[in-house]
Amino acid sequence: MILKRILLPFDGSKLSRKALEMGKDITRNFNADLTILMVIPVYYPISDSIFSGVSASNYRKMLNRLQEEGEKKVEEVTERCREEGVKANYKVVSDDVSEAIIKEAKRGKADLIIMGSRRMTGLSSIRRMGSTARYVSEHAPCPVTIVH
Repeated sequence: MILKRILLPFDGSKLSRKALEMGKDITRNFNADLTILMVIPVYYPISDSIFSGVSASNYRKMLNRLQEEGEKKVEEVTERCREEGVKANYKVVSDDVSEAIIKEAKRGKADLIIMGSRRMTGLSSIRRMGSTARYVSEHAPCPVTIVH
């Protein structure tokens, strides 16, 4: 299997940083391109409440701030990757996290997705049957490596 394009969803968590380290190694070994994807989760305010105008306005401000902070963080991470000899670029989007990863994998014709998992145990793992990593692994157009 030849890997040309690797997609790495990144949220700054411990496991996404661990996935990044693996992604950098694989990217260098295959002389591939690494796309680091940060997804700002989208939650829609309730539109028919008496507070909808205020909440929608605050929500937009919060979303803009998260977008700016996310862009800054992922840009720093991407620059460090480049300094380490990795052909890396980044993208920041606002969407449902699972759907955004699938959309970007299709759009960018990813050959591999490398991502962290939340690593929940016990009751949490049962409740989380619809986790992002699971959803992506079931719907991705390419192989998925989940880092624990």
